[in-house]
Amino acid sequence: MITVKNLHKSFGSKKVLNNVSLSLNEGETLAIIGLSGTGKSVLLKHIVGLIKPDSGEVFVDDIEITKIKGADLSEVQKKMGYVFQEAALFDSMTVAENVGFGVKNLTSLEEPEISRHVTKCLNMVGLTDIEGLKPSALSGGMKKRVGLARAIAYEPKYIFYDEPTTGLDPIMTDVISDLINHLKKKLSITSIVVTHDIKSAYKIADRIIMLHKGEVIFTGTPEQTKITDNAVVRQFVEGLSEGPIKVERTFGDTII
Repeated sequence: MITVKNLHKSFGSKKVLNNVSLSLNEGETLAIIGLSGTGKSVLLKHIVGLIKPDSGEVFVDDIEITKIKGADLSEVQKKMGYVFQEAALFDSMTVAENVGFGVKNLTSLEEPEISRHVTKCLNMVGLTDIEGLKPSALSGGMKKRVGLARAIAYEPKYIFYDEPTTGLDPIMTDVISDLINHLKKKLSITSIVVTHDIKSAYKIADRIIMLHKGEVIFTGTPEQTKITDNAVVRQFVEGLSEGPIKVERTFGDTII
């Protein structure tokens, strides 16, 4: 359904993606893990068509999207929902207006139908009676769920999650993971999830890939990830400061 072939991307002298290839199958949830700055979000934005590569190809339902733009690209993007790392809600809009934004702009539904649809999508993510609230009145977990409701509101074929659990406590992180699984089953959604949270990745993913220094260094199921002998993957998933990934360990003389 989605195929990335030999993707390269640099920003100035910094090479962010180096010959990245992957595939996403129908109904699958693929988790992309890796350190900050390894190109995970940049890869996701290439798949959505927000960034063009220096070289390489991205196919979505057999359409090579790196070569199209304008209305042709917009037609492909209508199949996609995107959940931003910080929810990215419009502060000046109510919850209902945020969730209905894509529906209003991408469909021919009239206002009463949009209102009913918004309520249904909010119910799907476990939220009721908040349509009139502004984002400033919501907790972090509620904002994440409103972002999810907005992503599913125009019934996309794919959902792309960029760090959906960042900034959440462990319990709310598990709630969001359960919600991702629930939406996959209820709506037959195919997803890519960029995450640092390995516990969440184990729970939601059918397959996990790890990016390191802009390259795919591992692909496997959650169970394969847990037992891999790849030292870089082991260090990351176990959260160890010592290993092949070198980190700054000089803390100075100050005792806090």
